[in-house]
This record gives sequence, structure tokens and C-alpha cells, in this order.
Amino acid sequence: MVLRSDELHRNLQHLNGMLTTHEAAKQLDLSYWHFMHLVEAGRIPGVRVVDRWLFSPDDLDDYRRSKYGELEDLARTALDHPGIDLTEKQATICRYLMNNERPSEIARKLQQSRQAVHSQISLIREKVSRSQANLTSSTATARRSKRASIPLSPPLRA
Repeated sequence: MVLRSDELHRNLQHLNGMLTTHEAAKQLDLSYWHFMHLVEAGRIPGVRVVDRWLFSPDDLDDYRRSKYGELEDLARTALDHPGIDLTEKQATICRYLMNNERPSEIARKLQQSRQAVHSQISLIREKVSRSQANLTSSTATARRSKRASIPLSPPLRA
């Protein structure tokens, strides 16, 4: 969106707290050029003021959530259910994911390759899926056994 000077004056209140391109790219841990590619492709919303782009922190959080929210939810589920039986490395990765850290950041912190971190995330995903499948099947079995023990109609008396 491009603002003219009269519109700019009316929207100054809205612009408080907005981030510059470099600040926004840093917040998302993206290179400036990759960030601008996403902006120009319309994947990250921003406001163009004269020759500068400005970005809302809320929009950046929404983008991060759309991109990495599934991983955060996966990590939360894995940590909340001790029966999933995570290794220490997997638990560490889950804690990083819950702190909004990207897999590439996690790889740097753990001094591992990105591929190794993604492999661990895949293993976590499999463990969570298996655990949820077991829970679903045990719940269905319990329902079936309850139905079998409850008579469908009262016995007829003569």
C-alpha cells in the first residue's frame, strides 16, 4: 500500500511501533534480500511510505506463526506427553521450537547440520503421530467394549 502525504499525516498514529525493512528481516532471522523477496511476493504485508517499507510486529508474528506454528504445536504436544519418550536432544529441540526459534537457528546453537535437526523433527513428528494413533485406538476400543456391555433393550418379562 502506498500512502500520499495527506494520508500519511492521518496514519502517523498507525505507524508508531512499525519496523523498518532491516529490523523486520532481523526479527524473522532472514536475510534482507530473502525478506524483500517475500514482501514483493505479497507473503509478508507491509506499508510503503514514500520510498521506505514499514512492517507491523503483529503482521510479522502472524507470518512466523503461519510458517512455524505447526512446529510449535508439535513441540508443545511432544513435551506435554511424557509417554512420547523423547530423547534429550529431541526435548531440547522442542524447547527451542516453543521459543519461536527456526530449525536453522537451532542447528547453529546445537552445532549440528540443518539436515540433522530436520531429521530429529521428523522423528518427533512420527513419535507424536504414533502416540496419538495409540490414544485414538485405545479410546475406540474402550467405547466398543462399553457398548458391548450395555444391553440395547431391557429384557422382556412375561
